[in-house]
Amino acid sequence: MTESTLLKKIRQAINLDGRARIVRNTVGFDSERKVHYGLGIGSADLVGLLRSGRVFTLEVKAPGGRVQPEQAAWLAAVRRWGGFAAIVRSVAEALAALDRAEAGACE
Repeated sequence: MTESTLLKKIRQAINLDGRARIVRNTVGFDSERKVHYGLGIGSADLVGLLRSGRVFTLEVKAPGGRVQPEQAAWLAAVRRWGGFAAIVRSVAEALAALDRAEAGACE
């Protein structure tokens, strides 16, 4: 399964679950318009909120995919500031992350 397909399936599963709302955070630079988009280099693929209002983010990796240093730093910052941030590789891992987030964990 491609990372793009996995992202879509995870986003749908989390939003259908109802305990959180997340959106796709695409990061990049449009050289024609000279504008950066997304939350910034390294920010998580999926970003949203738990029903409680707490930040909930997921970095999605296909099997074998590696976390870049900028991504690790961004996830650590979210955790330091009281949010939840995790790296997931499947829908099951994403739903398990949601369970941990609701229980008060930071990753």
